[in-house]
Amino acid sequence: MNKTLKYISPAKSFTEALPLGNGSLGAMVYGGVPEEKITLNYDTFWSGTGHREEKEVDASTLEQARKLIFEGKFWEAEEYMKKNMLGFYNESYMPLGSLSYVFEKVDKPEEYVRFLDLENAIFTSKFKNHETEYISKMFISNPAKALVIKITASGKDKLDLKVKLDSEVQHTIKTEKDCCLYVSGNAPSNVQPNYVACENPIVYDEKNPGMAFCCYLQVTHKGGTVSADLDGLKIQEAEEVVFYLTAADGYKKYNQRIETNPEVCEKSCGDQIQKLNSKTYKELEEEHIADYQAVYKNVSLELEEIENDLPTDERLKHVQNGKQDLGLSCLFFHYNRYLMIACSRKGTQPANLQGIWSESIRPVWSSNWTVNINTEMNYWLNGPCNLIESFTPFVDFVEELSHAGEETAKKQCHCSGWTANHNVDIWRQTGPVDGEPKYAYWPMGGVWLCSQSYEYYRYSRDLEYLKNKIYPSLRGSVMFCLDWLQQREDGLYYTAPSTSPENTFKDGEGHACGVSYMTTMDLAIIKELFANYLETCNVLGIKEDLIEQVNERSKLLPNYQIGRTGKIQEWIKDFEEFDVGHRHFSPVFGFHPGHSIKKTDTELVEACQKFIEEKVANYKQQIGWSCAWLINLWARLGDGTKANYYYEELLRQSVYNNLFDLHPPLGETEGEREVFQIDGNFGSASAVAEMLLSSEDGKITILPALPCSWESGKVKGLLAVGGVEVDIAWKNRKPISISLRSSLDQSINIFYGNKKLTEKIELKKQEQQIIDLHSCEWI
Repeated sequence: MNKTLKYISPAKSFTEALPLGNGSLGAMVYGGVPEEKITLNYDTFWSGTGHREEKEVDASTLEQARKLIFEGKFWEAEEYMKKNMLGFYNESYMPLGSLSYVFEKVDKPEEYVRFLDLENAIFTSKFKNHETEYISKMFISNPAKALVIKITASGKDKLDLKVKLDSEVQHTIKTEKDCCLYVSGNAPSNVQPNYVACENPIVYDEKNPGMAFCCYLQVTHKGGTVSADLDGLKIQEAEEVVFYLTAADGYKKYNQRIETNPEVCEKSCGDQIQKLNSKTYKELEEEHIADYQAVYKNVSLELEEIENDLPTDERLKHVQNGKQDLGLSCLFFHYNRYLMIACSRKGTQPANLQGIWSESIRPVWSSNWTVNINTEMNYWLNGPCNLIESFTPFVDFVEELSHAGEETAKKQCHCSGWTANHNVDIWRQTGPVDGEPKYAYWPMGGVWLCSQSYEYYRYSRDLEYLKNKIYPSLRGSVMFCLDWLQQREDGLYYTAPSTSPENTFKDGEGHACGVSYMTTMDLAIIKELFANYLETCNVLGIKEDLIEQVNERSKLLPNYQIGRTGKIQEWIKDFEEFDVGHRHFSPVFGFHPGHSIKKTDTELVEACQKFIEEKVANYKQQIGWSCAWLINLWARLGDGTKANYYYEELLRQSVYNNLFDLHPPLGETEGEREVFQIDGNFGSASAVAEMLLSSEDGKITILPALPCSWESGKVKGLLAVGGVEVDIAWKNRKPISISLRSSLDQSINIFYGNKKLTEKIELKKQEQQIIDLHSCEWI
């Protein structure tokens, strides 16, 4: 139920088109008639020529900034840092190309419909014209590394198609035989962000070219003929046509030289096409479905409601007009899990700001990895929503950054270990970008990444990844923090410079300042890092001197503070905020997504709730990812009614017709525009799981924040900490059954509200246990 997106007209824009992907190759399918348009992306296809030399910041420069900060001269420190301690902008994620084809005999299409089947990851469009039915089916196969399209015509007419490949970047178009077409070229050597005004924002340097790329298309057909020229392919009188499209680029690794010769990519694509020729379309489709479903798993949410057959955009419009559609809430959850698999698979890059789907050569915020919330939020769902295989690109990404970030730690922060600031690109830039210190200077980026990486282990119990990837990254981040923390006269340790991501306070003269020392966000992230490191050492049986240092330093960190209005304090002092409704919930990190503020810490939890309520009361605009964080917070607070209100609010205000999350302009810089940003999609799925299941080692709490309107339903396949798959059914807002399957032998306690099942549950590896809760005793 509610696992298909349906529309009865073609897409007019990117935000109506439907996404396909295998983690590397992405496509936005418009379903157009008579002309179909499919835009293409490749996860490693970026502007730039390689890892750039790290900017150096003298120790004296850093010390001067600290001196100004500790003297309370925050505005002067900020201006000093802006002039002396920022770097260069990221490179940009590039559009790869586009495939289009025209149905030449079609002039009056009727009975049009297009679908995206989330259970099988297949797009289908259908229409009739002149007593002929046209059906197109397409998918992007992970095993075959290709976009596969089958088009059939049944009835009076045959297929007459004109087919073209194109690209937004510099390219040439070639044909090979009569059935192959390819576009190849090079990415720009440099692309400035869309919000930076300059005379030449897109640079192609022949002496230092960007990476090569290729899109290669082959067609097979039943009946009719195919011919090719530089205008494309021409297909006439065919009964069935199958397209195979492969892609390649010149990226190898961030620290290896790129390939700049397009012919190398052309050969790679051609070789991949040859491998496909040994299989039929049916075999490729069956292989694709089996591979996809192994990752998608049988995870589902059903809320008691009659299946709704209205088109998805009409359903969304009804919700935006105030009607309830529980089925759309389920569909949105299923869709967001689908998006994660489509843009993040083992061996690929992690999801960037737009997953892998972007049509702009100057995408908003460079479509990079923004690690002061957005990249981490992308992966909040992977543990609880049982998408462990799609989590590995994130862990691999952090492990690479831990090596790249050693240079930043040494040359800019004069610390051991590693760090990363708030923006990262394919070249693993870890230093501050240009712009404003309030966002650009944030060496806690690597620390937060480590915390999210550790979540992979908490849910998967993958000891190999913990030992070989997560532990080294954690250890390096710990070393950085131990060096970065500065001891003051009170004997406690503080970070400096320090920012609360993108937010500002008023200094004594009314300046909007972002720079101070030891913001609450810094404190919370470091607490999380130290706790995860110590737990990792315990699990792996590691004995080292660093453990004692962490234990001692943990005792000398300042406490969380509660401000004069009763809310948790954002900065080291109870400054007056410039924007009380600012989009970031940074000070409550310790409560969510972190774990250092426990639900039993009553005073701090109340202070967090006060902070949340005051911020929401002063909201100026709805931003998708910020709303998603808010839903998670209300769910963790146990308030299902408010969590669901904002879940529906996200649907009402912050999604496009194709259910992509939107980010409105902030009004802070030139060139901003409304844009698709995928973190709101992923964050909202995490929140649904948080409403239905809460877990920690040896403890599972069911339905901790069940919304009032979700009176009866069932959820299957959620994952608890410790690798326990959980199914829950409920009726009249009371749980009636629970099914458990563990990835290892373990014992757990089950809670519902403040009540605990009288008996501890003993789980055997991969053995399912079904518990009828009607007859259970709770204490």
